[in-house]
Parts: sequence; structure tokens; C-alpha cells
Amino acid sequence: MTRRPDPAAAEGADRADTAPADGTAADGKTRNDRASAKPALDGAPTPLVRRLLSYIVSEGLAEGAHLAEQTLADALQVSRTPIRKALMDLAREGIVQSEARRGYFLARPARSLFAASLDFPALTEDDIFDRIAIDHLDGELPDLFSKRDVVTRYDVSTRLAERAIQALVDEKVIVQDQPGSWKFNPFMLTAEASIASYAYRLAIEPNILLLPSFEVRRDLIRACRDEHIRFLTLRPAERTARLAFKVDVSFHESIATCGGNHFFHSSVVQHNRMRQLLEYRDSFDEERMLVWLKEHLDIMEAVAARDLAEASDLMRTHLTNALRHREANLARHRRR
Repeated sequence: MTRRPDPAAAEGADRADTAPADGTAADGKTRNDRASAKPALDGAPTPLVRRLLSYIVSEGLAEGAHLAEQTLADALQVSRTPIRKALMDLAREGIVQSEARRGYFLARPARSLFAASLDFPALTEDDIFDRIAIDHLDGELPDLFSKRDVVTRYDVSTRLAERAIQALVDEKVIVQDQPGSWKFNPFMLTAEASIASYAYRLAIEPNILLLPSFEVRRDLIRACRDEHIRFLTLRPAERTARLAFKVDVSFHESIATCGGNHFFHSSVVQHNRMRQLLEYRDSFDEERMLVWLKEHLDIMEAVAARDLAEASDLMRTHLTNALRHREANLARHRRR
């Protein structure tokens, strides 16, 4: 077995010759990080602002057009309260003007607003999926909720709320309680589910590397390795639990993609969606994170060397280590 590099050493070696595809600079910031650093509306503009701007652009409204709250609320399928908040945000940016007792009026023609709309965040189905799960774990979303709760809480369209809810249903994260309301699957939040998750992964993921259809996709392995190195170059404060989870998921799904078997790949992808409920609530462990990053790099090196038997053994060790860490955490929680 060859000796593999430590992540810290790999970090230094790769800074000079790796050109990250996402624009990560030497200071660890991406183009998106830099864009988000510019002044924002109260530091946290709502996604509804972008939807409102997109609607104004699509309607081709002229400068001076009256922006009636009820008309906009009906068009975007939300109540007047979030519409009023979005209009106030746009007024602070000089995009609309507020006139006492008359309401809001467009301060510039709609055709000039497309670029401005890109400066505001837009939530995707995956974002809503994550937010619902995290908010529930944090106690901010009740056990029982409706589609209207999702639309109102996250300022999204009815259609996007429906897609996110359906994704949660498909992944068995939530179940329908009665027509129009859903509740979280209680099994997903238990210690037994956490342990069962690793037992399932141990039965699946090491064997993907031994499939006859496994192909060493150097493009995927290189991109995944670069992503790990970029993550290591971030300042500790920037290495959040959610970002770490996404790096972890990217690695396991890249290996599954190389497996060349749709059924194995689908099982890994679906399980990753489910296990975020089990892992997002864990406190972030920087020391543990450095361990699994090195284990990932070891596996990728073995794959690149086409030593798939060793890669499979390393994957099994990696998941076993994670299982033992989880069992130790659960034991500590029980003693408290």
C-alpha cells in the first residue's frame, strides 16, 4: 500500500497548480462569496424580492406604473404582508418609489431591471427541502404543517412549495397526515435510524467499487479531489456543517456515478437526501471533519491508481469509522 498525502500537505501542493472551476481565489473566497459581500437589503433580502422583480420584468411595466399590493399578491400567490415587505426593500434600493396614501410606483422601466433581479437570492426545490428539514430539527417548524405554511414561511410560489413537499414525500422524510397536511416521519429522527443508515451504507457503498461496470472516471475524481482541497483552504469559520455535508455527498455520489449501475447510484443519491436529517443537527466537529476528508482523499487516490480492491477496503473502513463515531456520540448523549 502506498503512503498517502496528508490533506494539509495536499492543500499546499495544489494551491499553485489547481484552477478551481468555481472561481475560488487564493484567499478562499469564491465569486459568489465576493458578490454576497456587497451591501444587501438589511443584510438578508428575501427570495420574494427576486420573484417580484422577475414578475415586473415579465409584465414589461413602464416607469411610473402603480404596483398595487393586492394585484401583486394575487399574481405571486402570497399574502399582502410579504409583498409589502418586498416593496419596502425595493424602495430602499431606489427601484420603486413610495408615495403617502397612494402606494408604490416603479421608479425605472421594467426592461432595466433584469440585471438587478440577479442580485437577489432565489430558492430552489433543494433549498426548500433542506430548509424544511433543518427548521423542523431546530424546532422552528411544527410537527404538522401545510403547503400554505411553506409558501408563507419561505416566500415561495405554490408550485415550488408543492415540488419541495413532493420531494420530501418521495424520500419518506414526511408522510401525509390528512388531506392538505403533512408530518415528519418519526423514524427519521431516532438513534436507531442513525445506526441503520450506516449499516445500509456499509452493505452498498464498498461493493460499488467492485462492480464489473465500475469505470475510473478521472474527470469526476479530479473534480471531487479539487473540491476537497478548496474546502480545506477555507478559513475554519467558513467550513460550516452544511457545506461539509455537501462536500461529503459529492464524494459518495461521484464514486456511485463511476459504478456505472443506475440502481446503486439511485440508492446512494436517495439515501443522501434522507441522511441529511440525521446529520445536519450534529454539532460541527472540525477534528472529525479532517479525518474523513483524508479518508476520502485516500479512497480517491486508490481509485485513480485503479486499485479498486484497496479502494473498497478503504471505503469500508471509512464508513466503519463514521459508524463508531456516531455510536460514541449517541452514547455520550444518553449519559447526559
